[in-house]
Amino acid sequence: MNKLKEERKGFETIGNSYAVADNITRRNLNIAGVPCAWFSPADAPEDDIVFFIHGGGFIYGSINSHAPMVSHIARKLNRRVLMIDYRLAPENPFPAGIDDCVTVINAVQDENICVKFSIIGDSAGGNITMATQLKLKALNRPPAKYTIVISPWVDLGCINPSYNRNKKADTVLSQAYLQQCARAYAPGQDLSIPMLSPVNGDFRGLGPVLILCGTSEILEDDSVNLQKRLLECNVQADLMLFKGELHVWPFMDISSKASQEALSNMADFAAKSGLVKI
Repeated sequence: MNKLKEERKGFETIGNSYAVADNITRRNLNIAGVPCAWFSPADAPEDDIVFFIHGGGFIYGSINSHAPMVSHIARKLNRRVLMIDYRLAPENPFPAGIDDCVTVINAVQDENICVKFSIIGDSAGGNITMATQLKLKALNRPPAKYTIVISPWVDLGCINPSYNRNKKADTVLSQAYLQQCARAYAPGQDLSIPMLSPVNGDFRGLGPVLILCGTSEILEDDSVNLQKRLLECNVQADLMLFKGELHVWPFMDISSKASQEALSNMADFAAKSGLVKI
């Protein structure tokens, strides 16, 4: 467990390789017993918010690790973003993280009935983002206005062709590493069920979804197949592939051309989705 603590500290340093965006206020709080943090631009609207669900293979990641990237997303979208510090595996395996996200979203909604919300997630957080919406649907809760997932890991089977096709190009992830994370997150579970592999889920009724992915990722096919599944469910789903980019590239360097393009794509999509009725 000490090794895991050190690995988690190391993961936080990756996300803090650049500064938090200017003119963003951070406020830590607990919502329904779950640690969270608001990242707020000064002039952001009060009635249109974003929930952010961070990545880290279900075992790493925190508010601190993703604070810089999320602050830049908040500034670009000009929206208040609430990051959820959900419980991590292996100490808290599936479905603890999903339960935390559903609890926070429902609590915020119940206290602010008129507030519109959207959800953004990266990597394993993209998985929890989509699984959370399956759970919200099952509970007959309102859907997100829009969803954005960055390099989502939505198929825990880890056998898509891109694992071999992009094996040499992907210097961030490996099949063995992801298989290890999947076992830690859902020991003894059927990894094909929709709550674990949301690419198999029924998303009918969901608002528009934007999927961002690099073409050098072993998870490229996760994004391609997620778009296909969403379209089968009659959900508006846009897929943007970034040539040569690696896993969650804005997390590594927010100032790169591809990262700035991704932020602009996200802001444009959010603005257009505001005009779409669910």
